[in-house]
Amino acid sequence: MDKPIVTVIVPVYNDEKRIADCISTICEQNSSSFILDVIVVDNGSTDSTFEIASTFPVKYENVEVVRCMTPGSYAARNYGISMSRGSFFAFTDSDCLVSKNWIESNLAKFKNFDGNTVLAGEVEFYREDGKSTEQSAIDFENTFSMKQEENANNGKCITANFFCSRLLFDKCGTFDDSLKSGGDIEMSSRVVQNGGRVVYNHQALVKHPSRNVRELIVKRKRIIGGTWDSSLSKASLKERIKFCVLLLKTFLGRSKKIVLETNFSLPRKMSIVLLLFNIFAVSIFELISLSLGKASNRQ
Repeated sequence: MDKPIVTVIVPVYNDEKRIADCISTICEQNSSSFILDVIVVDNGSTDSTFEIASTFPVKYENVEVVRCMTPGSYAARNYGISMSRGSFFAFTDSDCLVSKNWIESNLAKFKNFDGNTVLAGEVEFYREDGKSTEQSAIDFENTFSMKQEENANNGKCITANFFCSRLLFDKCGTFDDSLKSGGDIEMSSRVVQNGGRVVYNHQALVKHPSRNVRELIVKRKRIIGGTWDSSLSKASLKERIKFCVLLLKTFLGRSKKIVLETNFSLPRKMSIVLLLFNIFAVSIFELISLSLGKASNRQ
C-alpha cells in the first residue's frame, strides 16, 4: 500500500527568531509511515523571516516556501492548501515545536474515523529561552489557554494543532480568510454543522511558548477584532451589550476559579486576577474603538 502524503502548512508573519526551530522539528520527526510535504507560507513579513525560511528547501527537499500577500493567517493557510499535494493536512504555528510522533500518531488515530473528522492534538506550554515572561502570564496560559480536549468536546479545534484529510475541505470548504482570528473555530464548527466531528488526540503533542502579558493583550485585541469582523459589526446594540456581559461573566468566572480552585499562593492569585481584569478592560476598550471605526488587527 502506498504511503499517504501529509502536507504540513505553517503560516508565518515576522517570526524570524522561531521559524527555523519550528521547521526543524517538523522535518526531523518520525516519518516512516508517510511522505512528508511541508509548505511554509510567509504572509508578507517585513523582517528576515522569509529569507531564513527560504534556506530550508536547500537542507530539506520536501520543504517549499511561498508568499501570500493577502493579510491574515487563514488566507495564508488557504493558499498553502491550494498548492498542496497531500491527502492529509497538518497545521501548526510558526512559534510551535512538534513532537517526534506528531503526524504518525494522528494517522494512527485517524484510521478509526472517516474523512469528515478533525483531530485536535494536545498543546503544552513551555517557557521560551531569552524572553521575559511574567509568572502571571504562564499561570494564565496553563489554566485557560488552548485546552484542546475541552475544545474537542465542544466541537472545536485550534490550528496550533489541527489535523484532517483533504476530503474534509472538499466537503466543508476551507478556512474563512476574511477572519483575522477565530477562523479555526469557525472552520471546525462548520465541520460539526455538516455532520462531522472533532476528536481529541492526546498523543499528537505540539509545544507552544507561553506568551507574556504584552502578547496576551495583543492576542486579545486580535480575538475581539475577529469577533467584530465575523458577527458584531452587523449586530444590534442589544447583541453587542450581550457580548459585553459575556465578557464580564468570563472575567468573574475565571477570577473565581483562580481564587477558589487553584493551589497558587495568594500573591500569584492576585497577579492572575489583575491580569484577567486587564484583559477584560482591553476587550471593552477594543470594542469601543472598533465601533468608532478602528480597523481590526491584521495579525
